Amino acid sequence: MMDDCKITHCLSLQVATWWEDYAYLTLRMPLIPYCVMASPLLLETVGLEDVPENFLKSAAICCTINMQFWKLLRTETLRPIASSDKKILFSSDLYKRLFNTVRAPGLEMDKIVSYFKTEKEGPCPSHLLVIYKGRMFKIEGLHEDGEILSPQDFLLYFQQIQHKVDSEDTSISGVPLLSNDDRTTWARNRSHLIELSERNAEVMRDIESSISMFSMDTNEPSDYSEVATRTLIGDMHSKWADKSATTVCFKNGKMGCMGEHSCYDGTISISMSLYAMLSIFEDGMPDWSIPPKRLVKPVELVFDLDDEIRGEIERMTEVAHKLQNSVCVTVDQFNGYGKEYMKSKKIHPDSWIQTALLLAYHRLHGTFAPTYETAMMRQYYKGRTETCRSCSVDSVNFIEAMGSSKESAGTKAKLFRTAANRQTELMNEARKGNGVDRHLFGLWCMAYDQGLPIPEFYDDPMYSKSGGGGNFILSTSTLGFTINCGFVAPMCMDGYGCFYTMLGENIWSIFTAYKDSEVTSCRKLLAEFHRALEDIRTVMDADIGTKL
Repeated sequence: MMDDCKITHCLSLQVATWWEDYAYLTLRMPLIPYCVMASPLLLETVGLEDVPENFLKSAAICCTINMQFWKLLRTETLRPIASSDKKILFSSDLYKRLFNTVRAPGLEMDKIVSYFKTEKEGPCPSHLLVIYKGRMFKIEGLHEDGEILSPQDFLLYFQQIQHKVDSEDTSISGVPLLSNDDRTTWARNRSHLIELSERNAEVMRDIESSISMFSMDTNEPSDYSEVATRTLIGDMHSKWADKSATTVCFKNGKMGCMGEHSCYDGTISISMSLYAMLSIFEDGMPDWSIPPKRLVKPVELVFDLDDEIRGEIERMTEVAHKLQNSVCVTVDQFNGYGKEYMKSKKIHPDSWIQTALLLAYHRLHGTFAPTYETAMMRQYYKGRTETCRSCSVDSVNFIEAMGSSKESAGTKAKLFRTAANRQTELMNEARKGNGVDRHLFGLWCMAYDQGLPIPEFYDDPMYSKSGGGGNFILSTSTLGFTINCGFVAPMCMDGYGCFYTMLGENIWSIFTAYKDSEVTSCRKLLAEFHRALEDIRTVMDADIGTKL
């Protein structure tokens, strides 16, 4: 018989597999917008102007940076992320699925397929995928001697692709649209495409094994909210939804990133984005007068089509239009204060924001929201996330006090401090593996896999009302203390996605909601969030106890 340690180890591996299978890969809805992460790149904050003149140049710079990060992973020289005191190293396992990876569709369950290898493990594909106006191209990321292409080299590639597509009166193939369909239908169409010809099978391999994808989007978003929206649900002719990593480059020089969530979590994409932003800040604009090296020409990837596939593309054109109008995304910068003020009150900034979000939601909707906050579990082998349930008895007490004119500022400040400190405790417990949601998830999976009756507990209305089974009204996550912002769609139709990063003197936030919901409003919740932040500061400043 296995000892307890071996049993625990086997179960931990099994839970990791169950999580990917049942939380992600069995879901049948389209990946975009329901199952991907997205992020607007705030390029101007690091000195790269988002202007039309930089449409191709910014893309070229990011191509080189992508290749540099890919090379760090290939050579295993990326320094592991650690806790602030450097005592805990976090797992780098998920980095291996950042590049050269695809979520391949299946009839009942998808499969993550990674072509990435470290140099010790063997050779690895070194090409990238570029899609412009629905036409796909394969470009090399390395010279024959293994040197990474420079921004000047990549710029020439993009210029060649742009000239070829814009000068030819050729209609788009529309095949990328099919990847945005529900997973079962896309699995059938993908199989049919591959069976049509050997060329199609080869094109599919080139697409799916590519390092990452660059989507050249002819839209011109006016602000970061529109950048975020169009990064997620913009030109679907120029997005291959299955790819693990996508950079979206807009015609007016603005940019965004998109990641397939089953392959890795947000901390991985934020790490990559931070590397890119710091590289741009430190290196500045390249000298574009330096001539590019001699390159292999871009290879256009063209599928052979039949009437069945053409009919599916026509159908998906209407489906894509509906998906493009499904989600509202609002990006905001609150300048009233930032993490330095919160820390001066000896309250963790993340707990401060969580409590403010709960107050904002209650003021807008008159009820308390079951709230999910991501707790990172990467300090454990194969660890990903746990749920921190932020809506506690202490937060309810504070919110009710804020709605009462009878309570003094001192009482409100004391209750706020209690609620925020309780949130910090809950997060610490979740990160230690003491959360309840993954435990309950594992028990459900054990019963399901063994053909046992699912306990009645999981069908109890109070379980789903508390957020269980993916029913959290507020789906939230902190993005840390850098300029990088990211987001996903809400967890349920009448819910919100709330994501934020806390800088020294301001707070960046991204709120998401479904347009079909008759209950939610990003704009109204954002206004209440601002009011909550301001009111909390007023209370804390008025309380003598917080000044001692």
